[in-house]
Amino acid sequence: MNKIGPITGTFIDEITYNIPSANWSFDQWRKDLDYMQEIGIDTIIFIRGGFEDQCVFPSKVLNTPYSDDLAGLIFEETSKRGMKVYFGLYISNLNWNDGDVAGEVRINKLFIDEVLERYGHYPSFEGWYIPHEFCKDAKGTLNFGDILRDLPRLCKDKTPDKKVLVSPFFCSHFVSKTPLTPDEHYEEWDRMLSVSEKEIDICAFQDGTAPMNMMSDYFSKTKEFCRKYNIEHWVNAETFHRDVKASGSPIPFNILKRRLEMHKEYADKIITFEFSHFLSPQSMYPSARNLSDRYKEYYLK
Repeated sequence: MNKIGPITGTFIDEITYNIPSANWSFDQWRKDLDYMQEIGIDTIIFIRGGFEDQCVFPSKVLNTPYSDDLAGLIFEETSKRGMKVYFGLYISNLNWNDGDVAGEVRINKLFIDEVLERYGHYPSFEGWYIPHEFCKDAKGTLNFGDILRDLPRLCKDKTPDKKVLVSPFFCSHFVSKTPLTPDEHYEEWDRMLSVSEKEIDICAFQDGTAPMNMMSDYFSKTKEFCRKYNIEHWVNAETFHRDVKASGSPIPFNILKRRLEMHKEYADKIITFEFSHFLSPQSMYPSARNLSDRYKEYYLK
């Protein structure tokens, strides 16, 4: 295949909490990278390097000697293939201990040093991913504005040459009891980015957190503040179906296609959460394998 599909990047979610682990061997991971490259994916993002008591390598900082070195495998294989890797930081838990910014920074200072010592020499090491996700400042609860400033700044202090990627969600009525309109979304992020504009290089909002009839409005406003602060405007096109309560449900292709065609109008790059579970030919889910076939039939033939 010579054509490239619209999705050119994917998260890797091997430290899972709401979808099952694939339990792949390293050979199966190598094969999945082959499948990614087949459709034009050139960018890999570890959604989290460490989470609670888990890590994607045997970390001394996190005391995980029992962990396999998946990070080492991915860095080695992506370097051979000319792919890029963004490495997810450590996140203590889903609400980072009720907004303990100082605690997250303290651990990640050590964690970043350890990651750089182990993997900093790999050519594929392109940057960092901030795994803390929210949609507005929420001062006094999760302190997301402080996270958005302090963790990217920590990355830039350690590695000024590496890019920093974030992938928040929209505060629509899908996910919040106090939703923001697209205009309010712009105002909130304009305010937060005004104090962290030099640390964040790429922003990729999660498309499934916006209603279809408002998605273009939310992303158009996102592109406005990204342009204002010289941030690359990526889109995280989710390949799982949020409307189905059971985990591990790939999105229907007709919905994915509709979104991807919409995103072409404003996205600098389209990535997905996430290829290996929901779009891979070797996924544990038959419907994901079917989605892979539909995607390639439409975009690559």
